[in-house]
Amino acid sequence: MIGKSISYAGNTADRTLHEIVIGDDVLSLPANVIRFESQRVSGVQNAVDTYFSWPGMHGYSEARRDVFSQTRSAHGLIFARIAQATMSRDMSGRFTPIYKRLTDGPPVAGPNGLDSFRLRPGAGYANELMYVEKAATDRPYAVRCLVEDHGSELNFTTQTGCQRDIFIGKDLSVTYRFSIDLLPHWQQIEADVRKRLELALKK
Repeated sequence: MIGKSISYAGNTADRTLHEIVIGDDVLSLPANVIRFESQRVSGVQNAVDTYFSWPGMHGYSEARRDVFSQTRSAHGLIFARIAQATMSRDMSGRFTPIYKRLTDGPPVAGPNGLDSFRLRPGAGYANELMYVEKAATDRPYAVRCLVEDHGSELNFTTQTGCQRDIFIGKDLSVTYRFSIDLLPHWQQIEADVRKRLELALKK
């Protein structure tokens, strides 16, 4: 039993559903997508941390143990923290009035219809790039990615270095993170995260 517990490293294959109340929203989530044992209980919580293998948005299982047990990489994993919204705009809504003013230099073409912008280090975003959907809209897809700067070279091998936040439900903010290696799949990841968590919302 002890050996099995160590091999799980805090993960669980248990699929018991828990109803988690955050503000005016209720989420029904199986235990195997809830990252921390202390949050695998029904009732009122301030936030819940979830994780999923991608593609598929599956929770932990014996078949996917290697994906969830990575220590040097987070490739194939999406982490999503769900909490009450504290801002009036999500990341897409903040790009034009806030982030765009903090960019440094012209955009550079990025993967799959994205442009990348350097964010000014003096604005508190050292070693960060913002990738933004090229289509001109008031609410473009936008994601911040942390990169490692070695002199003039950028290292794009960060683990969960890309972070984006969205709104769902009545008053929930979801901050989700993934490896920059998955950035070319941003459209599918966005759709999958929204679909999986909106399905978890109790109507």
